[in-house]
Amino acid sequence: MFLRKSEFSQYKFLVEGLTDEILKKRVETSLRFYITRANKYRKRSAFLGTASIVMPAFATFASAAASFYEEQYPSLDLAVPVITLIATVTAGIIAHFKFSEKGQNYRNLAESMKSEVAMYECQAQKYSKEKVKSEEQAKDIFLQAVEKIIEDGYRKGSELETAEDEKKLA
Repeated sequence: MFLRKSEFSQYKFLVEGLTDEILKKRVETSLRFYITRANKYRKRSAFLGTASIVMPAFATFASAAASFYEEQYPSLDLAVPVITLIATVTAGIIAHFKFSEKGQNYRNLAESMKSEVAMYECQAQKYSKEKVKSEEQAKDIFLQAVEKIIEDGYRKGSELETAEDEKKLA
């Protein structure tokens, strides 16, 4: 488990096959960004989601313990409201920052980018010799596809951010 390669390292071979250095750098930085962000938001979503499940259960336990040990630990009565407060704030953070949706958006972008690079490298589907007249035409189609993925990523990310801002104003 400790020797496992990063996701980007596992797919770097796709990027290495690109011959145009500028295009290679564009794809590499975008793919690294999407993978990093997808993993970051997935981890945040998992941590906060787990906390939002465990905290209410812990509050129930603390409530029972507070009534049982009422004389020995009078301050235990404060545990339930504090734990409930933390659980409520955690749920609010999850709803407000949309870590799961953002993570899924970046994951989709990373997978789209990997798929597009693989199709281009393998000269499959729209890049096949039957569908393109030259390598230059295939490269142009590929560049347009990459830029569309990036543009879609900006648009979807902006939509998620705008939804956050609208909630703030409401």
